[in-house]
Amino acid sequence: MPNFLGTPGGVRRRDARAVLATMDSFRSLISWRSYTHSWQLLGSHDSARIRTVVGDAARQEVAAGLLATMPGTPVVFAGDELGLTGGNGEGSRTPMPWHRPQSWDAGTFAAYRALLALRRDTPALRHGGLRWVHADADTLVFLREATAGTVLVLARRAAGPPVRLTGLPYGGSAASRPAGENVYGGAPALHPSADGSTTLPGDGPTFQLWHL
Repeated sequence: MPNFLGTPGGVRRRDARAVLATMDSFRSLISWRSYTHSWQLLGSHDSARIRTVVGDAARQEVAAGLLATMPGTPVVFAGDELGLTGGNGEGSRTPMPWHRPQSWDAGTFAAYRALLALRRDTPALRHGGLRWVHADADTLVFLREATAGTVLVLARRAAGPPVRLTGLPYGGSAASRPAGENVYGGAPALHPSADGSTTLPGDGPTFQLWHL
């Protein structure tokens, strides 16, 4: 993608701290209500497909996880959930392969369905606040908090050192699930250590979500 959206040089690889700084800068210009009611997209008919941008299904799942758990209205460009590819707007405007289900990426389709169902069923993901708790080169960790429950989100585009956190609000919600239960991604349940800290796994790419 040497000319992504008219930008010479293609898609730059930025670390998570730079991404977070960019998002914070954007959010500072609009109200919270405007932000939470704005569309959030990974791509459209004017851009490269997200699968092509990130390069593989594992990183697309991380991107889709962020789409489903960040504030805003998630919008899925038709075909992204099937793993379709395209290097620019014209290449992405291919017909939906309704008649060729054998060409669909079943794992990606299942991930989108599960993530969007989780958003629908979790009030904190639809109406909760946003609190960032960690960012490093390849990792973002944040909380979505509401009176009905709190969730902890871990997004990693690559493996790295485990993340140690302190001060997580275990049991501070009315959620029916046990505190620390993993509800997406398959990681173990979380338990605070004797000093009150919690360690998140270092494998990646991965997208994980826990109820607290």
